[in-house]
Amino acid sequence: MGFEGKQRTDDRELRNDAWQRLKGALKDVYAAFGGGEAYLRAEREAFNKSMERREHLIAEAMGWSSVARDDEEDES
Repeated sequence: MGFEGKQRTDDRELRNDAWQRLKGALKDVYAAFGGGEAYLRAEREAFNKSMERREHLIAEAMGWSSVARDDEEDES
């Protein structure tokens, strides 16, 4: 194996090592939230609450009652 072959092998090993380090980078962050599933659950809940607030503000701006809109959808 010549110098070029050795260098390619070294580059591949460096990339693999970097990837292995990256895979565990958020381990502590997720652990602080009780694990990956708990973290995602909290993120989804925050997103859904934000969307509900936006929908309510849009309904108010359009002159709709959000309760009336929900009732209309139930009748469909």
